[in-house]
Amino acid sequence: MKNLLRTAVLAASACLAAPMALAAGGPLLEKEVEVPRATRIPLDMAWEKCVLVDVETQNDPNEKLVQAAKDHDPKDLTFLLVRFRYQNTDWVDHRVRLRAVLLDASGNVLADAGRMGTMDKGQTSDTLSFPMKLKTVDWPNAVKMKVTASFLK
Repeated sequence: MKNLLRTAVLAASACLAAPMALAAGGPLLEKEVEVPRATRIPLDMAWEKCVLVDVETQNDPNEKLVQAAKDHDPKDLTFLLVRFRYQNTDWVDHRVRLRAVLLDASGNVLADAGRMGTMDKGQTSDTLSFPMKLKTVDWPNAVKMKVTASFLK
């Protein structure tokens, strides 16, 4: 009876683990870069024939907006647009889960955002973008961006 029960438990756990193993897909890539303020920051994060080339931000608050937020509304929010350029020279589309986290000098999280997207086959220069909500007064304190890419099947 113990052997039968043990076999049933092992079979059930194998059935539950199989879909997770198949859904796992490719690797989890991480990289910490400077905050992209005025220029694109190179990433060169590659898996198979997919490459995340660089990252940039748009709609950055300028000094005047930061000072106005400090003086009048410290809870003021800015929506940055985080844009990744990629290349996919493969013959198939690849799914990727992107995440970007803004960190201050002490490593504290100031803002984070992410999205799932498809890296279209045969693209030599395309983009994946998403908004990131950030307190306007925190923008000058952001010194690093941690980028995470999970490739899915």
